[in-house]
Amino acid sequence: MKKRLALTFFSVLKMPVSDMIFCTAEAERADFEYVSVAESFYRDASVLSAAIAANTTKIKLGSSLYPIPTRTPFQIAMAAATLNEISNERVGFIGLGVGYRARIEQYFGLKIKNSLCKMKEYVEVIQGLLSANDFSYKGKYFDFQDFPKLVSEPSNISILIGASGDKMLRLAGKIADGIILNSIGTEQYFKHAISVLNNSAREADKDTKSFEIASSVIFSVADKHEDAIDTARHDVLFYVLYPELDPLIEKTPYMQNVAEIRKANSKGESREALSLISNDMVEDLSISGTQKECRDKIRKLYDYGITLPIIRVSVKPFKENERKDVFLRAIEVLKN
Repeated sequence: MKKRLALTFFSVLKMPVSDMIFCTAEAERADFEYVSVAESFYRDASVLSAAIAANTTKIKLGSSLYPIPTRTPFQIAMAAATLNEISNERVGFIGLGVGYRARIEQYFGLKIKNSLCKMKEYVEVIQGLLSANDFSYKGKYFDFQDFPKLVSEPSNISILIGASGDKMLRLAGKIADGIILNSIGTEQYFKHAISVLNNSAREADKDTKSFEIASSVIFSVADKHEDAIDTARHDVLFYVLYPELDPLIEKTPYMQNVAEIRKANSKGESREALSLISNDMVEDLSISGTQKECRDKIRKLYDYGITLPIIRVSVKPFKENERKDVFLRAIEVLKN
């Protein structure tokens, strides 16, 4: 591909950690720049990243994302500093997100409120904690004095905000080092999001040239185009069920379709909901197809302004003991 790529493992993935480590080592050999671990529940991103760091030598480490309702900024900063030391300074970015309301509130018993204000404070606190100075802060949610110097030298770790809506994109433009967009996307949405981000940054007199514009992408490759589409269909369904993705879906022709899909799913009709995900939806919202088709679609992402595609391999229809091979196929297709 001769382009920057990241491989991700999402925390609910049913795949042995040993297989993840093996796949990361293969991604390193294939010249992927990053492995970026997601966290929502089940797998701990920091612990998994440490295991990966211990079994690799050059691939950089990222997180996409830590949901801020379930961790304090102190935990995130300390984990990043520790992981950076373990990995010989290979931590490239910390991704922060709000998380999906339904999942956070159901599984953790937490209420998501005032997300913009909290995200602003999380970013500022983490930046301060990684500044190599004793750090004090006074905000609405965090108010503390003289947190002891956490790192010996100022950190070069970027802070990226996971964003879908314009308000969070504008916040990222003002205070962060870039963004991570969600796992479904279209050319129109990518260009819109980048425009909102850059306009906000310019208003804050920030240089946009160094911004990281990352995006997680559903990736499904197969010998037959139809097989790749059928595999990715499951992941497209997963994401369109979340109303947090409405800012993106509203910029597609599929909003009415999505309303019908959500209605079917709310009635427990999961098969019906899956059947309502059309081939066109999968084509538009994922990277799916044959080897050549997938490589061509990844190249287009860079043309849209994405600087770091984060490859989210579709594995849901496969058995747990088959998933490593699916990842290895994706890595082979995308190797530099």
